[in-house]
Order: sequence, then structure tokens, then C-alpha cells
Amino acid sequence: MEFDVQRSVLTPGDADYQTVSNLFLRKEKGHFPPLEIQSIEAVQNYSLQQRFKEKKDEYERAYGRVDVIKLWHGTKSSRVSSILQNNFDVSRYCGHRYGAGVSFTASPKYASHYCDKGTIGCILLCDVLVSNIVEVPENIGKDYVLEKPPFIPGVYPPLRYDTTAKNKKTMNVIVKFESNSYCPTHVVNFKRTRHARCNVGGSRKNTVKPKVRYPTYPYPVELNNPFLDN
Repeated sequence: MEFDVQRSVLTPGDADYQTVSNLFLRKEKGHFPPLEIQSIEAVQNYSLQQRFKEKKDEYERAYGRVDVIKLWHGTKSSRVSSILQNNFDVSRYCGHRYGAGVSFTASPKYASHYCDKGTIGCILLCDVLVSNIVEVPENIGKDYVLEKPPFIPGVYPPLRYDTTAKNKKTMNVIVKFESNSYCPTHVVNFKRTRHARCNVGGSRKNTVKPKVRYPTYPYPVELNNPFLDN
């Protein structure tokens, strides 16, 4: 079922544009290609937002509290319209190294690794619900995938964690297992750039372009968690 979607291009003077661009352009550690913002779109899908609100209320009843965190998801541009209309289909994500769910990250540059591989790409900023998060070991093999989060110790009746993570402090990779526990709010259209390095004399012949190495695993991201929405 598809829902009505409104996509509004923000101008650099908008406060919303500045908030999103600051999250996108924050400094990170790791070997990432430089990214340049081409445009930022705000997304409105009232049906998805209502389902997200209902899931938030469900989390508050089950866990007592819930945080709404701004996190990134990288995907191919051909899939963006479907995601904005219908949200992420958790059943499609069955083989992630930290669980069979939809993955998000605090690192836009790491998320960009999963976008189109050319010069131009787009990345989604999402509201994500997190109440009880647990770190799990990385699944490097193909024989076993964590299908559900583990149970919270000492809780009766039994209750599972709602989120798994590589590192729950940095949130460089987290996985969500339940539909509607996330909602896309913005699309950032970006361009990958490569900076040339010249010799002292400025000779074009000796200009060297550094190699751009895309990450093959989640790099640590250091932050003072600016993503918590209290």
C-alpha cells in the first residue's frame, strides 16, 4: 500500500537545512571520501508518521521510556521513492552482521558506502526509536544470523531488547527488527569529491590524486551523542 509523500527542497537559510547539514558534515575518523551536499529535501508522509507515533507509544508502555534518535541509512537512489512511500520493509533485510533487520548509523559517511557508487548519491536521515539497546558480536559467517534481539536479563514477563548494536555508545551500526520503529525525515543528495595534491612548484604534471578507499566494515565514530531527542 502506498501513501502520499511530500518532498520539499530546503534552502540553505532554513533552520532545518542547517540542522541536517551539520549532522551530515560533522568530522569523522576513518578512510572516507569527501562528501558535498547538493540539496536537502524534507519528507512528509503522514501515514508513516502516525504509525511511527503509535510504535513510540507502544515502546513507552513496554519499556517505560524511549528515545527518538536521528540516524542515517544508505541505499540506492532507485529505492528511495519506495522507502519514502512505504517505509523500510524489514523482511528484505535478512543478512546483516548484527541482526536480521534494518541497519542505521550515526555516520553519514559510512552510510554513503551503501549508496550508488558513482559521483552522485543520496542518503536518508531517519527518526529511529531506541529504548533498550544491546551490543552483539559481529556475524562474519553465513550459517547463522540473529533473527531477533536477545531477552533482557531479569525481566518478567520476558521482554526482548528492541535494538542491537556494534557499539551502543557511538551507534556506528545499530539494527532495528520491528516495522514502524523508524521513519525517514530527510533526503540528502550529495556528491563525492576528490581533492588534488600538488607539488610546491604547482606543476600539473606532478599532481597526485589520493586514492579513495571505501570502508569494508564499520569504523568507530566519536561523538557526544547529539542525536538524542529529549
